[in-house]
Amino acid sequence: MLAGVSPTWYTYLEQARDVSPSAEVLDNLATVLGLTPYERKYLHNLSQESADEPESACCPEFQLLLTDLTAAIDPIPAYVCSHSGDLLGWNRAAADWLADFTDVPAERRNILVWMLTAEEARDRFVDWENRCRHLVARFRAEVATAHETSRVAELVRDLSQRSPLFRGWWEEHEVAGPDSAEYLMRHPSDGVVTVRTVELLYRELLGCAKVVIHMPRNDLTYLGGARGARTAGDRVASGVPSLPGLGQLPGLSRTVR
Repeated sequence: MLAGVSPTWYTYLEQARDVSPSAEVLDNLATVLGLTPYERKYLHNLSQESADEPESACCPEFQLLLTDLTAAIDPIPAYVCSHSGDLLGWNRAAADWLADFTDVPAERRNILVWMLTAEEARDRFVDWENRCRHLVARFRAEVATAHETSRVAELVRDLSQRSPLFRGWWEEHEVAGPDSAEYLMRHPSDGVVTVRTVELLYRELLGCAKVVIHMPRNDLTYLGGARGARTAGDRVASGVPSLPGLGQLPGLSRTVR
């Protein structure tokens, strides 16, 4: 017996058969398997019903609000993406640090796709392979309740064909939570810079749209005045919009990775 369940029942659970484990059974399994708190949460998420196409519920008003938020913190690079990594907006600094995603076809504007397939990404991230591996593990964790949606299935199928690294990592079933570790990026004019990633998750949006900020550790010269933002619709904001404080935005929570 493992965690109070039979080997046969546990095998059914591993094979994703139609079984309905209780929260207590899942907690017992997590304890026996020595799962981390985030892996425990992922296990519970897997037992929930899949979401119905979360991206389709993204409200343009909130999407625009989050994109304006990236404009307010420019020239610190930031972008808005869906739970599956589809880019919904970004500021000019993100175009400088990462890529000008207006040059990328709309159907390919996905941060996971860009990281794994663009030569530019390899140049921007000093430890590119480890950053990609972590992003894949984050992707698996974040789509745990939406793994059967057409968009997630499309991404997994496409990346499995285009990236042997993704295919191998995906088959390992690794999941990851926010990572507070520093890493190195190459800024086009300032060279190698130490960075941490901050995520602002907007829970009011079905599908959990979030702002991802690459926060430089040092106060370099490029952290000057704000310069606006670009959205997936090529919108450019003028000046710095008047926004409420982060603590006043309903449903907004902060994680660092």
